[in-house]
Amino acid sequence: MDYAEHVGAIERGAAAFARALMKGDAGARVPTCPDWTLLDLARHHGRGMGFWTHVLCDGSGRPKPAIEDEPGPAPTLWFTQIASGLVAEFRATTPDTEVWTWSPKDHSARFAARRMAHETAVHRFDAQTAIGKPEPIDPALATDGIEEIFDMVGNFDMVDNWIEAGRGDGQTLHLHGTDDGVEGIEWLIAMNPDGLDVRREHAKGDLALRGPVSDLELLLYHRPPIGEVERFGDERVLDAWYRVFKFD
Repeated sequence: MDYAEHVGAIERGAAAFARALMKGDAGARVPTCPDWTLLDLARHHGRGMGFWTHVLCDGSGRPKPAIEDEPGPAPTLWFTQIASGLVAEFRATTPDTEVWTWSPKDHSARFAARRMAHETAVHRFDAQTAIGKPEPIDPALATDGIEEIFDMVGNFDMVDNWIEAGRGDGQTLHLHGTDDGVEGIEWLIAMNPDGLDVRREHAKGDLALRGPVSDLELLLYHRPPIGEVERFGDERVLDAWYRVFKFD
């Protein structure tokens, strides 16, 4: 996926999040984030979008918009305004603009757009679980999202406080996407003591997961799949994966 596609995914995902926030009870617990209410989730993701808006402004030299830290009495409006501001800043910023990121390897607006596209997709799903109507992630976005997970885990040993993540004891996990017309949806992941080894091929793993690529990504993010995912092998491998990759 390219920069414009990631920005478009942010826009669509944020709009779907806002609809869930508008329809739901702000005090309802989010099943996939049980320590949070729907309002807590909106606050978390809205603040994250506001943070990246200011990061983009620092990189481009554009003036930083004032952003309220708290949702106040109209959380959907608050969230929508922040999301719209972030999308506008991405569209006013070229992909190669140098900005702050947590990645030691990539300090570009392109990195930020990709990260926010996938964070928004997962938190949109979270918000929809609070109203009982979760929708799958677009297959192309989910495929790119799985690839981004591998990139993130590859950076963990370079980022403070993440040194214990990203490492396993040699367990292997095979992912097989079943979506028609989508290429590149098969992976073999080896969780080794020195980090991940990812191969994009059909091969036997200690655990194999077979299903729609959206559901595979949701499982990697420790979210429940919407459809059926076939499992073959040692399901303890998923517990090992959740020690390798953590996401809030």
